[in-house]
Amino acid sequence: MPNYFLLISVLAGSAQSRQDLISRPYAFANPAESLHALKLWPVLLLFALALPMCAQEFVPEHVVFPITDFKPDIKHLAPFSMKFGTGFCLDPDCRFVGTNYHVAKVMGKYVRIKGVFSAHRYLDSDPDDAGAQDINLVGAGSLKYTPAHDLAIYEMRHPIKGFRGIAFDSDDLENSSEADIYAYPLNWNPKRGLVHWHGRFMGKTTQGLLAFSYEEGRVRGGASGGIVVDSKTRKIVGILDAVGESNDRIAIAVPIKELSDFVARAQPYLQATLFPKTVFVSPVAADLYPPYVWLRAEGISRRLVDPSEVVKLRRAAQNLSDSMHNFTATQTFAWGHDNREPDATDAYETLIVDGVQDWRRPGNMKLYEEIPFPKLYGGVVPGGEWSEFPWMVGTELNLKIHQAPDAVVNGRTIHVFQYGANAEDRICGFQYGSFMNFISFQRGTTKFYDCHGEVWTDESGIILRISKAHDLSGPWHNLWIVVTYGWVEKNRMQYLVPVTITTQAEYKKTYWCRGLFTDYEMFGAKARLVPPIDADQTQ
Repeated sequence: MPNYFLLISVLAGSAQSRQDLISRPYAFANPAESLHALKLWPVLLLFALALPMCAQEFVPEHVVFPITDFKPDIKHLAPFSMKFGTGFCLDPDCRFVGTNYHVAKVMGKYVRIKGVFSAHRYLDSDPDDAGAQDINLVGAGSLKYTPAHDLAIYEMRHPIKGFRGIAFDSDDLENSSEADIYAYPLNWNPKRGLVHWHGRFMGKTTQGLLAFSYEEGRVRGGASGGIVVDSKTRKIVGILDAVGESNDRIAIAVPIKELSDFVARAQPYLQATLFPKTVFVSPVAADLYPPYVWLRAEGISRRLVDPSEVVKLRRAAQNLSDSMHNFTATQTFAWGHDNREPDATDAYETLIVDGVQDWRRPGNMKLYEEIPFPKLYGGVVPGGEWSEFPWMVGTELNLKIHQAPDAVVNGRTIHVFQYGANAEDRICGFQYGSFMNFISFQRGTTKFYDCHGEVWTDESGIILRISKAHDLSGPWHNLWIVVTYGWVEKNRMQYLVPVTITTQAEYKKTYWCRGLFTDYEMFGAKARLVPPIDADQTQ
């Protein structure tokens, strides 16, 4: 069984054996050759032109970094304590940092890396998970978690300058494939350096982890959260999390397949960028079909009888709406405009009691009826559309619904329903106005608009996604909102809950807000979601 390690206290352990640090690429000129500098200017020019291309190559020092927590240890009445781990850039801009679960659990909810503070922490394991076991950590007691889910993500308030992420490879490795391990172990000196071990893939453990043998040096405490890179493709194939027993030079890593699944649950917006082939329901994908145009006969005031499939959809939507009346969750938000990185991020705890939603900042008792606007020139904020959309589909009888042809999304068949309403139906209302010195949506006068959207369900009729587009008359235009739903398991029961909510609108620029639900706690549920019953069976 692997000997799991990491997070080491500065007061724990003994002197470490020496290990070679990675050499940094510097170039020095030979004085004897400087006389020929004039003849070399074409070569230097070519080098200067090629430098931007070289800068995109894998440079370990720009991908991996140490994570350190240094502060007085009041709990143990010690002068101070230091906790050590390793992290890596998860995304190309390095706004998300990957590491191990046990590293993030010991470090705490918030860390500071290269001068940038984290905004939120996502964990892939839990002491109550099936397969969780007590793992002894060097210098940090023990933790209970599932080794195959030893992953965590920190969302930073801003990208870490000078660092960038590289590509991942989730394919199965061939036996004896060569790999390189990069991490920041503790070598007694708190000022750690990046260390490199060259290894070879041995196979998978019984828990599905990747095992690598290496010859030089020793992987020691503080290296947890490092990366394992395929020597040929230079893509990350595993996240270092343990070493083998006794004196065997064996390193254990979590496979990228698990990282992809974790990102899908923790940050679906990021998964669409990092692992596009594995995304099933993208939180930002456009609707599959152009807006449906109802024929005159379909749009008369007298309501037509819904087809059986539409009846099933309405029943599923009503069940979904009724099942989301009592829970708490963390909602993280990112605001931005056009195709740029977020201008601001924030996180709130949301409390839903009997269908009424309030927000508060983590650790603060003050409740907000609406999400406060970020301090930006312009912006949009979502509201309760995650609940309003299924209620609208399930109960608004004036909402016209048309079943479109089925579609295949990433190899899975989905049923697509298109809906629409006119302004006079008074279904699609929106509140907007001005706020301080900039224009943005806020609670004010309600106006009704023409609207349309799509509902996606799986083959059993479970709702996966609902979108809605408002035909606003100005000054804002093209309001578009998308909510995705997924399963969460709590108290050995599964609940269908909102996962993401995306809101965007145009006012000279395209402003957007991307919201994410995490850390669910369910209580006092009055309804339990069940697959919709075929309308023919109820007659």
